[in-house]
Amino acid sequence: MRLLLSLLCASVVLVSCSSITIGEQDVFYPKRSVTPETFDLDDVELRDTSVAVTDTVDVNAWHLTQPDARATVLFFGGNGFYLVQSRGYLRALTRPSANALLWDYRGYGRSEGTPSVEAFRADALAMYDHLVEARGVDPDRLVVWGHSLGSFLATHVAANRSVAGVVLENPATTVDDWVGHLIPWYVRLFLGVDVDPVLRSESNRERVQALEVPLLTIGGAEDNVTDPDMARELHAAAGSSEKDLVIVEEGTHNGLYDAPAVQEAYRTLLNRAVPSANERGARGGSTR
Repeated sequence: MRLLLSLLCASVVLVSCSSITIGEQDVFYPKRSVTPETFDLDDVELRDTSVAVTDTVDVNAWHLTQPDARATVLFFGGNGFYLVQSRGYLRALTRPSANALLWDYRGYGRSEGTPSVEAFRADALAMYDHLVEARGVDPDRLVVWGHSLGSFLATHVAANRSVAGVVLENPATTVDDWVGHLIPWYVRLFLGVDVDPVLRSESNRERVQALEVPLLTIGGAEDNVTDPDMARELHAAAGSSEKDLVIVEEGTHNGLYDAPAVQEAYRTLLNRAVPSANERGARGGSTR
């Protein structure tokens, strides 16, 4: 997507440029891979599993568990997310101690099926239902985390199921706003942009307004894919009474989970969403 947009922009201004320089940093985009066989995070067990999201489609998922976990995180990756490139998230989601379920969208990696907006929405709910019904996860201990494109799926699940908390990393307010950010106005003067109605209906802004659970919104100050102002807007619009916003200075579109401020805010969210037995008692809530 980013390469396509770059080429479109280049084609518009080409007539006024004598040359375009492409350096090594524009060619290489290395990512370290991990497999179930090479996974080595202490005290965490990884199960490589298949989840039936429909009667005919199975998706590949990694279920991470540890003995002292007090919450489970259902993760929704961005458009370019693959399990084999999730090394950073495997550590970030499980520290502090939490279980996690990460998966390749249908049509990605070893997952079956063909990608579509409607299919992704249905699959997101199916993955939640799998955790609750097949894995016995208590909804009061289930947090959803969405990165970029996955932020729309996280809010979709939160709007249609019971969750304990929500993390939105590099989120967009709406698909229309996102397109407007990705394709500058001077490019749109030369190029007509029509957004499919199915995509246009995606609105994080609308969904966060109804949120009542703890929310953490994360943005990168130097993110050129999703404008950090959209993270700020979602934080301000959210209905949750317990919400935090972290904008990582010099942060871009990926890898924000490594920032100390993000790690600390994630711990705070888990403490709010899934308090310990002592904290529940002090609040007068259930200790189950």
